Formats: sequence, structure tokens, C-alpha cells
Amino acid sequence: MESVEAASSPVATRRADARLPWVAGQVVFPIMPETARRTCKTDLQDRISENAAGGGRAERSVFCFSSRQVPRPQRGRKGNGSAPMLIAIVHYHLNRGGVTQVIANHLRALDTDTALGGDVRAVVVHGGQCADWPDRVPGVSRLDYAIRVASGLGYDDAQPREPRALAARLTSLLVEAGGSPQSTVVHVHNHSLGKNTALAGALAELAEEGWPLLLQIHDFAEDFRPESYQRLRAASRAGAEPDWAAALYPQAGHVHYAVLNRRDARILAAAGVEPERLHVLPNAVGDPGPLPPREPARRELADRFAVPQDRPLLLYPIRGIRRKNLGEALLWSAVAEGGWHLGVTLPPLNPVERPSYERWKALAASLALPAAFDIGGEGGLPYAANLAAADRMLTTSVAEGFGLVFLEAWLAGRRLVGRDLPEITADFRAARLRLDDLRPRLGIPLDWIGAADWRSQIEQAYGATLARFGRRSPPPSEFRRALDELVVEGTVDFASLTSRHQQQVIEQVAGSAERRGQLRRLNDGLETALQHERTASPVVEENAAVVRRVYSLDACGRRLMELYRAVAGSPRTARRQPLDAGRILDEFLGLSRFQPIRVES
Repeated sequence: MESVEAASSPVATRRADARLPWVAGQVVFPIMPETARRTCKTDLQDRISENAAGGGRAERSVFCFSSRQVPRPQRGRKGNGSAPMLIAIVHYHLNRGGVTQVIANHLRALDTDTALGGDVRAVVVHGGQCADWPDRVPGVSRLDYAIRVASGLGYDDAQPREPRALAARLTSLLVEAGGSPQSTVVHVHNHSLGKNTALAGALAELAEEGWPLLLQIHDFAEDFRPESYQRLRAASRAGAEPDWAAALYPQAGHVHYAVLNRRDARILAAAGVEPERLHVLPNAVGDPGPLPPREPARRELADRFAVPQDRPLLLYPIRGIRRKNLGEALLWSAVAEGGWHLGVTLPPLNPVERPSYERWKALAASLALPAAFDIGGEGGLPYAANLAAADRMLTTSVAEGFGLVFLEAWLAGRRLVGRDLPEITADFRAARLRLDDLRPRLGIPLDWIGAADWRSQIEQAYGATLARFGRRSPPPSEFRRALDELVVEGTVDFASLTSRHQQQVIEQVAGSAERRGQLRRLNDGLETALQHERTASPVVEENAAVVRRVYSLDACGRRLMELYRAVAGSPRTARRQPLDAGRILDEFLGLSRFQPIRVES
């Protein structure tokens, strides 16, 4: 993703409504006067809506500048009398996972030539767990960084935690690392997800002390995560919604928010985050480089997991949590022609997620589906070996904050098939990525499961979920209209089924050639996505070039440094009007976005 040179310079003399070329979902909001801010905020909201409605074919965005000088922290080469900027990266843990991969990639991005010109050093602060975190992040050779543990920063346990005590520990670590509110940016990942109910309050304390904060939200508790949402509400001393929002989403001139996509930017903007404090920060993707030889990987899969060497492999590289929609992956394995074998890489770590995963494994075994589980991780093959063995990569996930799989497949030289998530992939399509083999729904004839039974189960599941968020079910007539909109030509999306109905569909398809043929005819993606190719697809090479240009570590390094400078140069202000927390919740809880499998135990 190309950065805009002027975006790092608040002294640039540009009009508030100036238009600059759109660059792959990046929205930059440097400091601006109040009049420009109001203009830009209105334009932002219109522009985001316009881009979303246009299917991601956005060509332009809004960049706002001020002609006034904004103070920046002193920067300089070590040893010349001025200290480099300190970036404090804060997360609950450093165990292997999506967010920790982002943190590792941010360190790599800050190590690139495009970022080192900013002369930064970093400290990574976590709660104490660091399974599979290396002593030194591969690819980081020049960046000066350290790892520090803050007690009380990890996931909540049985003991309630005190925000002020956690704030004091974080402040102490920052000072020990040589930081100060004048020279430090505190970059916090997923503070509002409910994993540590004291963290949001602790960050509010840091904001009161003048520390510039960049709060990067990867996932929202409001996005059908009732357990997380309930923990946050229960832990909050606040009763009224404005107080609750103030505690969870601190607001001040030096508190900025970063999100992974334009959908989340639109939601936070509508809730009240000012445009100059709101940034779209897409994830970087590291290039895996040359893959290991294919044949040894295939032999090992055959020996250890009974995946036939002569069968094409459909790889689903995930940790098998509920939102990854494993039932749909099994449906692909049941309906595919040509001998395809499904491979799922990793089991879930969260005990809450384990029962669902084990039920899908048991179903695959009982139906003798061509599917292998746990082929990655400690008990399986390395990730690169699984990529080498794969003929296609699959995604059936129903919810992503970013969705690295939409980008990684092309760097591995593999086509990606499966489920589209238009809210997320609109940004990728705006960057000119072609996702031709993805479809936003997988239609299932409603008469296969019974329309009345489906309606009853959805009504029950949706109502129960709303209640867990403190929301009432819509009036019956309104609910029926919304439910009718989910039915298209007598079919309903597989993702809109309960796990019981998903299992019924898989059993029918696995046991009936007629059902398999009917499903393929109804869903053209199933018919064409797994056809064998005699030559390499040019789409793979074209998409790989887009990913390397737009989502590279170099591009991420430029984005990070421009963002850190904007945050560090922000005026220190008192607390501002809290967000409309109800607006955020309502945006996520619509029936059209509800998938029962996400909330089933």
C-alpha cells in the first residue's frame, strides 16, 4: 500500500476537502482545526457508505490537513543527544495466534528501511504467557526492541483486577524503558475484547496522565461475542450507557483508534470517534518465500494422516474455532468431485471452543468423509509444508476482523476458494485483488430441513443471543420480514443454519449423489472452484503481485511510522464526549449478520 508523503506532515497546506488518490483502504487523519474536522467527518461517513455500496470499487478517499504546526516528539539517531521515539506494544500475551502474528509483523515492518528512517525503538509488554514466541523475531535484525512482562495484564482469572494498579504497573514499565508521555506511543491491541476487564480502565488512567494511545481493535465484543460482552459489563462499575462507553472507549485528543477495515471505521465514526483519531491499518503479510518440496510433504501426510498422495488437497489453514464454520468445510469435502481431500490444520485452544470442534471431527469420521484434522502444529506438519502439499486453499469463516487467508494463499501460489465476506473483502477488491472463486452464500434448499423448523430455531437462537446482550427481540412482524429476506429462491445460506441443521445437510449430501448434484447446480462455485488446471492460473500471479505491493512489510512500515507520528503529535486534551455504545452494538447485532454457530455451546 502506497503511503502519501504529505500525510505525515501536518504543516502541509491542503484544504480540508482535498481529494487524493485512494490507496487500498488506507484512511489517514492528521490533526486539523475544528471547522475542517466537521467537514472531513461528514465526508468520511458519506465516502465510507459510498465505497461499501459500490462493492469495493472505491477509487478515492479523503485526506485532511491543517496548516498549523503540530509539535512532534524529538527524534534523532542514538548517540546524538536526542532520543528516538519509543513504541510500546501492549497485548495480553505472546502465545501463537492471529494478533501475536500481527505484532511480530509490526516489529518486522519497523525493521524495514522505510520505517527505520523514523528512528524508533520498541518495547513489547505482555501478561506473561509467550508459548512459541521466539527469543528473537525472525527478520528483525536492526530494530532495538525489548520484551517486558506486566503482571495483571494477562487474561482474567478468578480474582478481580484493579485498573489503577494495572495502570501503575504499565506506567512503571514504560518509564523503565525510557519512555515518557512526550516521546512514547502506547500501541494496544484488542483492549476492549473483554479478555482482561481491568485493561480499558487502566488505559483511561494512562490517557489522563497524557500518554498518547493507539488502541487497535481487531475484534469487537459487540460482534456476537456475548461471553466477552457480559464480562465487560459485569466488571464495569458504570451503570448508564454513556458511562459504560466512557470506560470501554476512552476519548481524548491523544487517544487514537486503529481498525483493520473500512466497515469497522464506519461503525466507530458513526458512534462518535472523530476522523482525525480514526485510522484504517490493514495487516501486513510476510512473504513465505520458496516453499519446501511438495513430494516429501505429501508422503508425510499420507503416512501420518492417511491423506492419499494421488488426491488433490484442499487446505483449510485455521484454528478450528466456531466462527471458522467447520461444518461448511465438511460440506465441501462431501460434495467435491475429483477425489479432493480436506485438511484442517489446528484445533482450538479455548476450552469453550473444543466441544464444537470435536463434534465436527466425530461427524467426519462417522460419515467417512475425505477429511483430516490437526495436520499442522506440534503434532502435524509445519505450516510451509502444508502449503507445499496443498492444491487449493479453502475459507468458510463467517466472521473475520481482517482475514489473512484472503491474502496468504496467493503468496503460496495457491488459488483460494470458499466463502466471501464482502464487508471484509471490499478493501481487498479496492486494492485490485481478484477473488473470483469466493461466494457470499452457499444456498441450501429450505425444504431439506423444513422451513418451519428452521424459522423456529433461528427465532429461538437469535432471541436468546439478544437477551445476553441486554437487547429485546424485535416485534414478531418485523422479525418475520427480516427472516424472509434471508430466503432466496427457496434457499437459505448454510451459515444461517444451526449446527443441528448443518449436520442434517451434510448427512444428506454425503449419502445421496442426487443431493450432491442438486447442491452443485444451485451453487456455481462448488461446480467450478475445484476443477483441475493444466496450467498455472494467471490470477494467482496477479494477486500475489498485488499482495506484495500493497500489504508488504515495507508498506506496513511506512503506514506505521506515519500513524505513530500523528498520534505522538496529537494535542493532549481532557476527556471528550463518550461514544454511542448502543450504536456500536446495534450495528453488529442485525439478523442479517447472525450465524447461530457462533454462539452455540
